[in-house]
Amino acid sequence: MPGHVLVVGGTGMLTGLVEALAGDGGRLSLLSRRASQHPAGIDCDYHDEAAFGRALEAAIRRNGPIDLAIAWFHTLKIAAPRLLAEQVRGRMFQVLGSATADPAHPHRLATAAAVSVGLPDCRLRQVVLGFRVEGGASRWLSNAEISGGVLEAVRADRQLTVVGQVEPWAARP
Repeated sequence: MPGHVLVVGGTGMLTGLVEALAGDGGRLSLLSRRASQHPAGIDCDYHDEAAFGRALEAAIRRNGPIDLAIAWFHTLKIAAPRLLAEQVRGRMFQVLGSATADPAHPHRLATAAAVSVGLPDCRLRQVVLGFRVEGGASRWLSNAEISGGVLEAVRADRQLTVVGQVEPWAARP
């Protein structure tokens, strides 16, 4: 594992990912609204630009430059994704909802990737969360499937990973 790994939003569906990364050793920072429940956690609301900026600064003071970031933002229409990208000196994995793969909106992945434009130190990767079709019925991914898929994407260092499936689009739950 790289020197400093920072995870945004790792107290919910990405808890398994955080546990796996913590087990890898290295320096881990976790930023979320309820992060203080974890030893590496810093509480912050990423909708509050100033608070998120202070949390990033605190994480960097504690653990050094960010070598790897994994971020689940429920929206990219806020300042936090860009603030994070500006601080990353390595890879940044954006965890994105299935809506970014909507064939009616083919520009969404490129729009999401814009957070790293002009930042040569930030090597952006994207992980799209899909769904599963089993026995003729579809369902959303479980937290374990999400954490496992994101961890696999990080370890394989793929530019784009789809966890589960996003096609056929009409099969979404």
